[in-house]
Amino acid sequence: MQVFRSVAIVSDPIIRPVSAKTLRQWCAPEVILVVTNLTDELVILPHAIVQAKPSHAKIILSHVVTPMVTSSNTSCRSRKPTVRLQEARATLERMARNLRWLGFVCEPVVLTGLPEIEIPSLARSCCADRVMIGFEDNPDSGRTPTTTLAGQLLSNLDVPTCVIGKNVSLPSAHGQFTKGITIATSLKSDCDVPLSFACRLAQEQRAKLTLFHVFEHKCGDDDISAPMPLEIASKLPVPTWREAELLCPTEITIREGDAGDEILKYSLSNNPDMIILCSPGERSYWEDWRESVSSRVIAGANCPVFVLKRQPVLAKLTNAGDGFPEKVSAYGECLTTTTQKEDVM
Repeated sequence: MQVFRSVAIVSDPIIRPVSAKTLRQWCAPEVILVVTNLTDELVILPHAIVQAKPSHAKIILSHVVTPMVTSSNTSCRSRKPTVRLQEARATLERMARNLRWLGFVCEPVVLTGLPEIEIPSLARSCCADRVMIGFEDNPDSGRTPTTTLAGQLLSNLDVPTCVIGKNVSLPSAHGQFTKGITIATSLKSDCDVPLSFACRLAQEQRAKLTLFHVFEHKCGDDDISAPMPLEIASKLPVPTWREAELLCPTEITIREGDAGDEILKYSLSNNPDMIILCSPGERSYWEDWRESVSSRVIAGANCPVFVLKRQPVLAKLTNAGDGFPEKVSAYGECLTTTTQKEDVM
């Protein structure tokens, strides 16, 4: 293992792939959308409380009731969705009351449809700055056998998504969110947005930022030496990394082997408070998303994992005479999608 401790360097003017305002909102969210399956209350809500407390964020509790394929009997077809909706409303309202009792502003929302469509639409319509979901190992019968709900959602959400895996312990009683942040980077993927987010969050939390890179030693490459930390740093977005060096403790850690295995080994031995991944692990339809690095890290990590989707091509701005979009996302995309929702009163 090689560790490189940074030395402060005067940075050039910062040109960010996302705006400074967007980074502030991501790091100190005003609205956190928490997606629950109604059985993970004791796991996901404590993490939502810890993340919402510093910025007094509003918590939106959401559950999606997926239509079930039933028999041709009309009564069965009409009764089952109604019962499920009533149960979801009652459970979400109870969870919301508990959060309100703790002093949080909380709104429960029940959606009907497919989660991979309804949740991203809700996140846009309520201007969520962060989404939190639990990780399910076993996809249900409504999804392809190669993916999970987390896998389908991560590529469709425009804001940082915090995934709570099965091995993540409850947050500490004192409520300290982060002391150490690890961002796993691949030189093959675009890390501009995740690195900007990680740097800003480390600065605000006064946390140590570790950039973790894994290289694969291929057969026949005996003469190729491991990359040095300075070599890795030279390939990062220069302004963003220089700003991180100036404003928070940083280091670069390099290991050899399989990326998923090495990230998990590092997590178990160093206990970071958060891991940030630069990609949701997008794969082809016929490939198993559960075999991707992102899925394996989320499933095995002992801390929350934040994932940001790949940065899309910026949308072209319209001419002044054509008018302006009602809302523009962090990536410059026009957000016009809305979703039907049922508010639990």
